[in-house]
Amino acid sequence: MDLQEYSRASHVLGQKPVSTLTDVEFFVLHYARYLAGERRKEQLSLEMKIHSGSTPKPAMNPHLQDLLRDLADADASPTKNLDAFGLYLYAVVLKQAGFDRTAVKSLYVQLLHRSVALFPWNWSAWMELATANDGLSVDVKSCPWMPNLFQAHVLLLQCHIPQAIEILERLKLTFPTNSYLHSQLARAHYELRDFDAAHTLFRQLAAADPYRMEGMDLYSDVLYVKEDKTALSELAHLVQQIDKYRPETNCVIGNYYALKGQHERAIGYFNRAITLDSDCVAAWTLIGHEYIQMKNTNAAIEVYRRALDLAPNDYRAWYGLGQAYELLDLFHYSVYYYQKASAIRPYDARMWVALGGAFEKVGQVAQAKSCYLRAVTNKDAEGIAVIRLAKLYEQVEKDLDKAAEYYRMHWRDRAVVHGGNSTDAVAAMLFLANYSMQRGNIPEAMEWCNKLLERDGPEKEEAKSMLQAMRRMEFLAPSESP
Repeated sequence: MDLQEYSRASHVLGQKPVSTLTDVEFFVLHYARYLAGERRKEQLSLEMKIHSGSTPKPAMNPHLQDLLRDLADADASPTKNLDAFGLYLYAVVLKQAGFDRTAVKSLYVQLLHRSVALFPWNWSAWMELATANDGLSVDVKSCPWMPNLFQAHVLLLQCHIPQAIEILERLKLTFPTNSYLHSQLARAHYELRDFDAAHTLFRQLAAADPYRMEGMDLYSDVLYVKEDKTALSELAHLVQQIDKYRPETNCVIGNYYALKGQHERAIGYFNRAITLDSDCVAAWTLIGHEYIQMKNTNAAIEVYRRALDLAPNDYRAWYGLGQAYELLDLFHYSVYYYQKASAIRPYDARMWVALGGAFEKVGQVAQAKSCYLRAVTNKDAEGIAVIRLAKLYEQVEKDLDKAAEYYRMHWRDRAVVHGGNSTDAVAAMLFLANYSMQRGNIPEAMEWCNKLLERDGPEKEEAKSMLQAMRRMEFLAPSESP
């Protein structure tokens, strides 16, 4: 087993009668057979890819049915019970064989519950249980903090980030120097889009555990979003020196080339990550993002679907599919995929902005407004929802009072902070100048026009004309009697 000669290990143990095998020998026999089948599966997938020239569906483990029969017989045997590891392996094999009936899915969950109850320190069993969407009610009295770790992990998967942070902070009181907890906290802040906090936590983690590879791909995502080429270059060199054959290493280097705009080189490194770990969801999703940048929508759709095969709750893949179909002008499909993404991330304003935009494109203005309002209530950091609401009320609904309310909100929250030079800021000033003038609020209208005079463009000339008109109005207005 240590030499990774799995078929040989299975053959040696297979010479003994099953009834004489210890629990450890029984597990090693079947686990070795499973790993040998996984290796053969990868070889078959590679051969299929070479012959087809595209990314085929993965091959099946050739030992799956035999393993399923042997493990099921052992679990049903009155004389021999599977231990925690045997139960875990049975669940994994059952999952790979496919859940063709609800009863099979139920058995899978039961096996994992029994496994963690017998041996709560098998984190792989907890990770399988997390993918089962079986809730968070797992009670293990012999190891009370393992269910808490599991709960935090599932909450992160389900995008309940504040609750996950609360549990992680509580666990840190017991394990103050634990690198895993530190990385999970960094991940949680990344999911909250608090990139500064995530960056600080990842830097602290890298300083305390400089040879740690787990989570470094996510650290590179943070540096990519912050557009920190220098730090991302340093991280890429570091992880390559530590282990160039880790999926995380290739994801980091891929992100570096993506930030430089070298999309084909980035895809090459993400593909290497998949070659090293075909279940690397992050790499599949990142390839999709690069194809979107290259406007290769068909390829993007294919890899996003592969990501969803591995992780059906990956909101990034659903969101990416929405973008791909939007590029193809298939907006009804975009609505469907953005709805999936927003259901997974209901507190992420970006999902609602994207869904609102798709609803606008298919003419469903009421639904678009509802989505933009959800984005505003969920702290739309980029301010896109507010300006779109303002334009909807102005151009479609003809509700100028509401439009003015949202244009003012945009000016207060975004335009002032960014200097008021954007196209949206100029549109807001021009509308508010006209609106105030029509409502007879001449001082406010003049104030907006004077702001427009500080900018270049056709709006400046329009502001001059409005100021002249308002001055004529003031001149022609009858003076008040003494």
